[in-house]
Amino acid sequence: MPAPRDPRAEPCWVDLLTSDMESSAQFYAQLFGWEMRRDAPDADEGYAEVYLNGSMVTDFIANDPDSEVPDCWTTYLNVTDVHAAAYATKLHGGKVYLKPIEVPGQGTMAIIGDPAGTGVGLFQAFTPADAVPSRVPGTRVWNELHTKHFEPVARFYREALGWCLSPVSDTDEFRYHTYGQGPEAVAGIFDISGYPDSKSGWRAYFAVADTDETVALAEKLGGTVIHEPHDSYFGRMAVLGDVTGAEFAVICPPKS
Repeated sequence: MPAPRDPRAEPCWVDLLTSDMESSAQFYAQLFGWEMRRDAPDADEGYAEVYLNGSMVTDFIANDPDSEVPDCWTTYLNVTDVHAAAYATKLHGGKVYLKPIEVPGQGTMAIIGDPAGTGVGLFQAFTPADAVPSRVPGTRVWNELHTKHFEPVARFYREALGWCLSPVSDTDEFRYHTYGQGPEAVAGIFDISGYPDSKSGWRAYFAVADTDETVALAEKLGGTVIHEPHDSYFGRMAVLGDVTGAEFAVICPPKS
């Protein structure tokens, strides 16, 4: 069994905020093989756990129609002390959107925003867990932040959350830094200030066996293609929107 990792503010979880639980469940069941389960005391149908081959891979949360928040995937970072991280957020120019609250039996969570206003979750688990994603198709493999305010946002993650950033590229045409280096990298920050049509926010990547086949299936199931399949150093990837518009990416990692 892999050894638990010490919390170091790296991505550890994603969940889906959706305005249509049933349609989302059907879409991802056919796309990734996920199974949505609703159990008491969640009879209000506002929350559901999602499994792949018997292991929980994510959860769905019902989006309140009055929330004015679009459906989206939320990234969570594991932290040693969520209260301290929330305090550091305010100290370094960020915002606390949701103050720390306890998730029964699991840990304590909060939602913060960086100086540009982009939200991300914080999670302090009661029991240490392995935060390293697998490469199994249908599981999360990568998370990256797209921002048009690279310098203040990168400084925020360094100073408030202790990230040690390494440049993959640092030119005006392409600026991309990772938290960690090479195979030890666990997240990325992408400067999209030169891409006017790009949307700021955290993006979750899910592994697939064949990117082109997955994109074709997503379209057939009612999803949208935001960025067509293309090759990269990290594998063949594409960006999709699900049946309610929540954006995510798929990637076929290169064979190791």
